[in-house]
Amino acid sequence: MSDFWVRKMKTYFQRIDFDKDGAITQKDFEGMAERFVACEKLDAVRGKELKDKLIQVWEKYLHFDSQGKALNQDAFIATIKKQVNEPSLRDTLAGPLPLFFSAVDANADGNIQQDEFELFFEIIGLDKSMAPASFKAIDANNDGQLSLEEFVAAGVDFFTSEDENCPTKFFWGPLV
Repeated sequence: MSDFWVRKMKTYFQRIDFDKDGAITQKDFEGMAERFVACEKLDAVRGKELKDKLIQVWEKYLHFDSQGKALNQDAFIATIKKQVNEPSLRDTLAGPLPLFFSAVDANADGNIQQDEFELFFEIIGLDKSMAPASFKAIDANNDGQLSLEEFVAAGVDFFTSEDENCPTKFFWGPLV
């Protein structure tokens, strides 16, 4: 995998290391779902569904290599690198994204507008001022909103694309 892809994975790692202890665990994945429930963007049932999907990602792709322990950044990247070309990875990555989408679609109109995307950034602990540039980059048809298809495709492409010009590199905010 390219240095560019490694940079994306470092960015993602930093975004999901919610307790900022330099390692990710299943608890960090669960924390993403809990943030959506705490912000009242998902009810308890949908929050559990998101949590279950995120745990599924953890268990399928990270738990085995971590042997149930925390993964530091290098171990996380090595684990994802080994699996990025597996056909089932795309499906597993796509699993939680529709739930994120519905949580972010605050007005339930079937699209995410820029202000809703800013909320997504806030929930995952990013400065919402970074959201407009990311939103614009992943709005594939430039219509000022993200459809479910655009959102899911951008989320999956973030993990699988090595194209440095691909705008989905901004899905989790500016690269570190």
